[in-house]
Amino acid sequence: MNILLIEDHDFQRQVLATQLAHLIDPNQDHIYCAADGIDALQAVALYQPQLLFCDLNMPLMDGISFLGHLAEQQFTGAIIITSALNADVLLSVSKMCKNYGLNLLGTLAKPTHLEQLKQLLVLATNQQPLCNSPIPSKLTLTEQDIIDAFNANYLTPYYQPIVNLITGEWVASEALIRFIHPAYGIVPASDFIQHLTQIGKDSSLALLIINHIINHQSVFEGRRVAVNISAKTLVERSFINHVLALHHQYPHLHHWLYFELTESDLFESAGKALEAAARLGMHGFNLSIDDFGTGYSSLKQLDILPFKSLKLDISFVQAMPTNYTAKVIIETCLLLAQRLNLTAIAEGVEDITLWLKLQKMDCELAQGYFISPPLPFSQIPIWHDQWQQRSQQLLNNSTSKEILTKTQER
Repeated sequence: MNILLIEDHDFQRQVLATQLAHLIDPNQDHIYCAADGIDALQAVALYQPQLLFCDLNMPLMDGISFLGHLAEQQFTGAIIITSALNADVLLSVSKMCKNYGLNLLGTLAKPTHLEQLKQLLVLATNQQPLCNSPIPSKLTLTEQDIIDAFNANYLTPYYQPIVNLITGEWVASEALIRFIHPAYGIVPASDFIQHLTQIGKDSSLALLIINHIINHQSVFEGRRVAVNISAKTLVERSFINHVLALHHQYPHLHHWLYFELTESDLFESAGKALEAAARLGMHGFNLSIDDFGTGYSSLKQLDILPFKSLKLDISFVQAMPTNYTAKVIIETCLLLAQRLNLTAIAEGVEDITLWLKLQKMDCELAQGYFISPPLPFSQIPIWHDQWQQRSQQLLNNSTSKEILTKTQER
């Protein structure tokens, strides 16, 4: 593994290099150094490092600007920030890296502690196969590719279960589209969703998912499935007409699905949005607001449309353990949902820590990889059998901890 140390202070650079030299394999790992961001950019091009240790406060080009340049170059290696700056600045830089898509492993305070350095180095080493693997080139899909995908059934709905945080009961699912190409394998959503929107296939995709839900209703046993739609699709009269025609054919359709609207979407006409919502509501269909709190129109949309639930954005949920602001945002959203009599759904629950935190915060529903990844419909019954056993263990553990806590309080 090639390691690049970026540090303008000679002594601190030497200390870090010496510490690293005791932790790495000299036969396989190599350490290179740079004194500022400009030198570092040249070193990245020359040595192609898989791991960077980056100071922030440097002359000529500071570390923050350097990281911005790395993002433009689509750098895929691991990054560790070494800095004595205050926590607010470090938090802002961490958020910047996340938004840029940079792989930030963590932050080392100065002077660096050997044990913390060792832990981050182990983490970087474990990621090494990912860093060395070739990056697949982004597919260039044409309009005909999307049309062919529809006709050949390459677009397939997967379903991520949503469960009750208190009882563990499976109560709903979210439909997520997967593009499974016979030659390319699973095509990332980022490679086709935006293109699909540009050629006006949003409503066709939603109808494809709805028909898939209808045809596999026995798997869900009456549990609702969230179908993601854009603001443009919602106000499209032909789409609403299609949905209501299906409802006429399947009178229980409003019990089988609901519509999840991305919060960041803006309505060109509130009147058209209300018309569509009223027509759907007249036949018992519910609306949910997705990614709540990430856009500028959250409260306005809540005031305009008759939402029944809101989904807490994954970025706030997953940041809660280490980010006080994110925790307060989630608490505020939950209070708002309670006061407006809306069901709150937390997405991105990927470990027991988040599960327990959301339980204590009285969040009602959750989804995430801790519960289940998105699954093809055929695997859902298998997951449900396994989840019933897991959730019972979670409930038993939670009850035991509660009893222990009350006993200690006495």
